[in-house]
Amino acid sequence: MLIIKYTSVFRERCIEIFKSNLPKFFAPEELKLFEAFLDRGIEENYFVVQEDGLVLACGGIFLDEGTDEAGLSWGMVHAEHHLKGIGKSFTQYRIDLLKKVYPGKKYKVDTSQHTAAFYEKNGFKTVGIVPDGFGKGIDKYIMKMEPEE
Repeated sequence: MLIIKYTSVFRERCIEIFKSNLPKFFAPEELKLFEAFLDRGIEENYFVVQEDGLVLACGGIFLDEGTDEAGLSWGMVHAEHHLKGIGKSFTQYRIDLLKKVYPGKKYKVDTSQHTAAFYEKNGFKTVGIVPDGFGKGIDKYIMKMEPEE
C-alpha cells in the first residue's frame, strides 16, 4: 500500500471511487460537491492509496480556521476493495498526520450512519446527528476526537 499526494492526474479515478460508493455511502447530489473539491487546489492535504499501480482509495485532512478544528475530508475506498483493511490503515495514516500537522486541535469528521461505527473504532465520538443530512436516507453523523494531552 503506497500513500501519495493527490494530483489532478488522479481526478477521474477518484470520481470512479466516489461513484462506486453510490448510493449507500454518498448521495448522488454530492458528486458535484466532490468534483468541485477536487478542482480547488487540494494537493497539499489530499492523498490517494495505490496498490500495484491502481488507485484504490482517496482522502484528506483539513483545518477549519473558523472553528479551529482539524479533520478528515472526503475519505473513501473503492467499493470493490471494502473490508480489506485499506480504509483502516489509510484512516490511521490521516489521523497520525492530523496529530503531526495540527497538534492539540480537536479533530472532526462528518460521516453517515453507514460508517459511524468505523470512526468510533478509530477514536471519534458522535456529537450530533442530522437526519437526511447528506441526502435522502443518508444521515449526517458529526463526530469529534479530543486532542491528546
